[in-house]
Amino acid sequence: MKKLLSLALALALCFSLTVPAFAANKAGDTTITDANGTYTLSKPILYTISRSELEKINMDSVSVFIGGEPINEDYFGSAQSYLRDYFFAKAATIYAVPEGTNIELPDGILTSDYISIDLAFKNGTCYATEANTVLFPGLTSVKLSDTEYLAKIDLILANLPDNDSWGSSPSEVDAGAIYFYVTGNTAASNPFAGNTPNTPESANSPATPTFTDVAANAYYANSVAWAVDKSITAGTSKTTFSPNSTCTTAQILTFLWRSQGSPEPTSKTNTFTDIKESDYFYKAALWAKENNIVSRDSTVFNGNTPCTRSSAVLYIWRATGFPAATKSSSFTDVATTTIYAPAVDWAVEKGVTSGTSKTTFSPDTTCTRAQIVTFLYRAFSK
Repeated sequence: MKKLLSLALALALCFSLTVPAFAANKAGDTTITDANGTYTLSKPILYTISRSELEKINMDSVSVFIGGEPINEDYFGSAQSYLRDYFFAKAATIYAVPEGTNIELPDGILTSDYISIDLAFKNGTCYATEANTVLFPGLTSVKLSDTEYLAKIDLILANLPDNDSWGSSPSEVDAGAIYFYVTGNTAASNPFAGNTPNTPESANSPATPTFTDVAANAYYANSVAWAVDKSITAGTSKTTFSPNSTCTTAQILTFLWRSQGSPEPTSKTNTFTDIKESDYFYKAALWAKENNIVSRDSTVFNGNTPCTRSSAVLYIWRATGFPAATKSSSFTDVATTTIYAPAVDWAVEKGVTSGTSKTTFSPDTTCTRAQIVTFLYRAFSK
């Protein structure tokens, strides 16, 4: 559902933080009533979650996308502050509902935009893994598909004032927001109630290195720290990591080779015509070829070629032994006949990446160094 960020979304994000008071809606109800009116649910509420319980979610490594693009932290601030300002700011009561619940909005109320946060539970702690903000305008009902995520639906009045306050005073059309936790577990127990406070696991959250271009709260900070700790990369200098620089084929395959312990290639024969023994990626290239991570028939390595998203997940998938996914990711831009389709399915299922929207993977988009170490961190750190 990620779409290009529009003026309407930008305005919606500036709406007043005033929230209508919620009525005492409870487990078993199929309606929710607030100042906007009555929302009708196709499935009963399982339980409710408080704002204080949500604040225990660990957001240290969350990645945030707006309109399918990584958050511009220079404009919006850090991923964590963005979520505090635009997701949690209006939260009061969150309604846990089963996957597939359809929400009919009150008369005179429409959707404006939508933020979702994917979650993962581990060792009693809930981690936010990825958040997406999308333009979601003009709907009178919303079906909450998929599972294990929080959804915030921003709302507006259907009948705009005559002076079209959309452009002059957004607060006049703001109708607040409603929040849901979508779960596949219909047992009536709140997993957030016993959630460990926001303290990262030491094994998966090493101290952030002192790179001047890696902010401590950047979505990739833990990934960079892990990669440095495991000697996967030392950065581009003693003080810089260059997270936004394009990652090349030579770099990702070297990172991948190092993540597997820098094994010595079995064969010492170089069949690539465009690499030499003095190249830093020489052993990684030979290892990748003999393990079929790159084609064994290839005579050209093309180390300086920018690495695309499809190539990245293909290399990582092959390095893990070509595992089969249990279901298809069904992206509209990933044909099942492509060589990387099984890798995409596996990467999504394992949480390495969730694509650039609910329906697209963007296989030809090039990857940055930050994105590559994040993929590797998600694939191999746990």
